[in-house]
Amino acid sequence: MELWKLLDIRPGLTAVIGSGGKTSLLRVLAQELSRRGSVLLATTTHIMRPDWCPFAETEAALRAAFARSPIACAGAFTPEGKLTAPDFPGWQTAADFVLVEADGSRRLPAKAHAPWEPVLPPERRRTVCVFGASALGKPIRDAAHRPELYAPLAAASPDAVITPVMAARVLAAEGGFDVLFINQADVLTGAAAQLRPFADVLPCPVVYGSLARGAWRSL
Repeated sequence: MELWKLLDIRPGLTAVIGSGGKTSLLRVLAQELSRRGSVLLATTTHIMRPDWCPFAETEAALRAAFARSPIACAGAFTPEGKLTAPDFPGWQTAADFVLVEADGSRRLPAKAHAPWEPVLPPERRRTVCVFGASALGKPIRDAAHRPELYAPLAAASPDAVITPVMAARVLAAEGGFDVLFINQADVLTGAAAQLRPFADVLPCPVVYGSLARGAWRSL
């Protein structure tokens, strides 16, 4: 089954938060959804500009981009050269599907959120949280972005090893999402059994798989 169906992505704006594969997830979803309508990629934080689809800084440029491709990216550049949110009005509804990277994790597989995170657009219809299974079995201080916040949520020291139960409880404590996607499941032996605590603890659907391998299923 296609990933967008498992995650129940709907027309309108979808925000993606968390860690361990947000950018890769957005690319997979964009490619799948482009067979069903136009897809706009954007961010409310700071990301590198995608180099695999047309890019637009203005509303007119975005219209031109969609004239030649079902997928486009829009945004404005920071002084450091990173991409941030588009600065023209109406971008939140400028495509059939608007996919927004609304969080940062410094390329780590787990994270806890500071008070100002994630940066969720109020127009969102669905929020997908990503967690990287490669965090499991590693100390909080090595695998989590903002370990000083993650450890208290886990009721553990920064040196404690992240377990499925711990990670699930941290995600449940933070909440704010409609579905969880666990990426990097290919690093686990017996992934379904190891990841079962996520489905037991969280009050939302859980999907797991490997974006790198193009494989996923519901937990």
